[in-house]
Amino acid sequence: MKTKLCLAITMTVLAITSVGCGSSAPPKPTDQQNAFASVEGLGDMAGDDASFAKAFVAGAVPKNRKDYSERGYEVVGEATFNGDTVTVPVKIFGGVHSTGGNERAGASTSTATETEKVWTLIRIEDKWKLKDAPLS
Repeated sequence: MKTKLCLAITMTVLAITSVGCGSSAPPKPTDQQNAFASVEGLGDMAGDDASFAKAFVAGAVPKNRKDYSERGYEVVGEATFNGDTVTVPVKIFGGVHSTGGNERAGASTSTATETEKVWTLIRIEDKWKLKDAPLS
């Protein structure tokens, strides 16, 4: 009896997990997912001048890249889309392990306080880029 029950459970699990397996391509990310990824990945991108610059629209790259690399970012609310512009509420927090792009130079942990700001992104050629991303 136990064997039949285990077999029935196993078959049910396999049937549930195999639904939709016929698709060859993963679903395309939504505008919201792409915009959120641009925000939440900024701390990593800030470790390198070129990557950091690519995250922003031309002329909007902050000069204090190191400050951005010492923080973490999390979308904390509803994004507001208006055509090719989106505003996003962002929690900015410290305590992030930062190397400033050079791990051999020694790492530090940011002591920045937590705050929330609204950031603005613009879609340029199907990519969301930051236009305004204040830290304080």
